[in-house]
Amino acid sequence: MVAWVAVLWLLGTAAAVVSDIARLRGAASIAAARQVETTISLGVANAVTVRLRNRGGGRYEIVARDEPPPEFGSESPRATLELSGGETAEYVYRVTPPKRGNYAFGDLTVRAATPRGLLLRQATYRLRRPVRVYPNLLQTRAHELLTRRDRLIQMGVRLSRLRGTGLEFESLRDYVPGDEMRRIDWKATARRDEPVTREYDLERSQHVLICLDLGRTMASQLGVLTKMDHAVNASTLLAYAALKTGDWVGLFLFGERPLRFIRPRRTTMDRILAELYPLGAEAVESSYYRAFIEISRRLRKRSLIVLFTDLLDPDSSARLIRHVSMLARRHLVLCVAVSDYELEGIAEASPERPRDLYQRTVALSLLHDRRLAVSALRERGVIVVDARPSDLSVQVLNRYLDIKERARL
Repeated sequence: MVAWVAVLWLLGTAAAVVSDIARLRGAASIAAARQVETTISLGVANAVTVRLRNRGGGRYEIVARDEPPPEFGSESPRATLELSGGETAEYVYRVTPPKRGNYAFGDLTVRAATPRGLLLRQATYRLRRPVRVYPNLLQTRAHELLTRRDRLIQMGVRLSRLRGTGLEFESLRDYVPGDEMRRIDWKATARRDEPVTREYDLERSQHVLICLDLGRTMASQLGVLTKMDHAVNASTLLAYAALKTGDWVGLFLFGERPLRFIRPRRTTMDRILAELYPLGAEAVESSYYRAFIEISRRLRKRSLIVLFTDLLDPDSSARLIRHVSMLARRHLVLCVAVSDYELEGIAEASPERPRDLYQRTVALSLLHDRRLAVSALRERGVIVVDARPSDLSVQVLNRYLDIKERARL
C-alpha cells in the first residue's frame, strides 16, 4: 500500500514538474526595459523605472534586480512582482549621485517562478547604458513648471520680482500697499480718483558673468555634496533664469590662475551645463588678483558679476576684500558664499567636555571672522548672499530678480 502511495506521489510530482517546465518555457516571452534620463541631477533623488511585460499566457512570480552605478546612493533596486499573461508591471526606485561625471547602469536580472514554485528561470537583460550626472536639473525644471503656473512663490521666489523699474514702460495697474511712491502715476491717479501704479518691463540683454572659485576652500564637504557642488547647482538655476529673462550669460572659472572665460552672450542651457557638469575644486590657493585682472581686461561693458566663493578662511577672505574693488568700480558684484551649518551647530551647542569648549571657541572665532568679511565686502559696494546650502539657489535667484527690478545695472 505504501509503495502505491509513493508511486502515485512520484507520478503526481513528475506531472507537476512537466507542467511547470511547459509553463516556464513561456517565461522567455517576458520583456524588460529601464527608463531613466540620460542626464540626471547631482545630490537629489532621481527616479528609475523598471518595466516588465508578459507577452505570453502564464502567470509568474517575478523577482527583478537592477544594477545602478555602484557609486550612487540608492533605494533597493530589487522588487517582487506578480505578472500574468498580457500584463505589464513596473516598479520605481531612486538613485542619488554623489558627484558630477559620467557613469553607467548595468544589466537587469529577472527570476521567474511558476505558481507552484517548483522551478525558476533566470534571465539577464542587456540594458547597460551611460548616464551623465549634471548639476541639479530638477530645480530648473521645477522652476519652469512653477513659472508657467505663476506659482514661483512655492519655491520661495517672490512674485513681485517679475516686473521691474526698467526704462521701458509696460502698463498701469491698481495701487497695492507696499508699492514705492515713485512708481505712482499721478496723472492716472487724478483721472481715476484712486492710486495707480506704473509697471515697467524688466531690462533685457544685460550681461551676467557667473564666476566660480575652484580653489581648495570650495572642496569642503557639507553633507553629501561639497561647497563646489552647491555653487554649481545655484549657478545652474541662475543661468536658467537669466536666459529666460533675456539676459546674456557668461562663465569664468579660476583657481590659482584663470582657467576658462566665456564672454556673456545669448546661449543655451545645454552649453552652460556642458561647461558646469565636470567641474570640481582643486587643492590650490585661489588668486583673486589674477582672476579680477582677467575679468577687468576682458569684460568692458558694465555687468552683473556673480562670484561663488567661500568666506570661511580669514586669509583667503582678506585677499578677496583687498582686490574686489577693481571689479566693483565698473561692475555690480554679487558675492555668494555657502554658510557652514555644521560650524554654526558647533557654535550653538552647549559644551560638555573640554574638547567641546575648544571646538566651540574655534567655531565662534571663524564665524566672527566671516561676519567681518561680509561687512567689509558690503562697505566696498558688493552685494553679499551668505546662505545655507538648502536656501542658496533660491536666495541667489531672488537677489538677481531684485537687482533686475531695481534696475541696478
